[in-house]
Amino acid sequence: MRAVPMQLRHRSSRLLLGASLLLSLPILLILSRLSSGDDDRDATLLTKRTTALEYFKDLGYSNAEKCDGSLPMAEQSPVAIEDGLDGNVVREQLPPIGWISLNDGGVYRMKTPGTDQVTGEPNVKLFVNGNKFDMRELQAHMDYGGQTYKLDHFLLKTPAEHTIDGVTFGMEQQFVHYPVSPSSPYTSLVVSVLYQEHPLISPEFMEKLYLAIPCMGEGKHCQRTVNFASMARTVLYQTAGASRFHKLTYEYDPMDACKTPPCVFAGSAGDAIVQNFLEPTSRANFRSYFKYRGSQTLPPCEEGVLWLVMQNAVPIQSDHLAAFQLALGDIARPVQPLNGRVIQEAFSRLWK
Repeated sequence: MRAVPMQLRHRSSRLLLGASLLLSLPILLILSRLSSGDDDRDATLLTKRTTALEYFKDLGYSNAEKCDGSLPMAEQSPVAIEDGLDGNVVREQLPPIGWISLNDGGVYRMKTPGTDQVTGEPNVKLFVNGNKFDMRELQAHMDYGGQTYKLDHFLLKTPAEHTIDGVTFGMEQQFVHYPVSPSSPYTSLVVSVLYQEHPLISPEFMEKLYLAIPCMGEGKHCQRTVNFASMARTVLYQTAGASRFHKLTYEYDPMDACKTPPCVFAGSAGDAIVQNFLEPTSRANFRSYFKYRGSQTLPPCEEGVLWLVMQNAVPIQSDHLAAFQLALGDIARPVQPLNGRVIQEAFSRLWK
């Protein structure tokens, strides 16, 4: 066989190298643009975070000692929930929980700019104020223990404030309700939902909340529409099995929207579509939760709060969680001593 001259071999190598560089150039440019885009996004979120942290500082999030005032401090929140053999949890027969909404379609807007359509006056209603999302437009309520509690707003906390068996979750959503009757034994009722990081999966409504991050700065005006049916069913119907494998039990379908109020989600009355995807004996959140008496987690940390902490965590996409954490910062209050309190766990022998 005839040997290839050295000069030809060098020339061939140079041609192959040049072709390789030409082919890789578009890929390098794309990667450069993606990297630049990530840097720009992170810089934007960092600016929002700086603004948010100043806002939360004014609210008292960074000054927990404000809770150590003249109010009694025996029943404070959050707490560490230990569900093991040597834990602090006792099983009790507790009622299923759920919401009833009078808002047509179960849809609410996060913030409405402009003027009031009825009066013509400037609309100053803020649906998003920092990490607080106003829910009053829903006209939703929860019946519990013979009392009715109206849903007022929900808060987002990063990381989660409550822990379960030593696990700290990425984020916590707290639905705050106030009693209708002055005879209520509690100053408020808070339903807590824990979120666990997943590389790809988030509920449909979480995408909307993620897009609302620019709304979190005070004075910002934007409009996002969230279907409450999607939010309520996702958090209430999450099962132990789905949570264990970081999946969603309920995935939003526009056909499921409630079109004829009152709209019922879980609770003892049930839900028209629940039988399509939830077994009667499954341990879904609306009948699998922890109950205890505690306090607000913001100064002045008023006590007399009924906490219902849902047992099964809901997945949240890594990108969404990172954006919330960057925008909000660490605004979680540390766990507080139980001081002899016992945490109740909703239990039924019929459940799997």
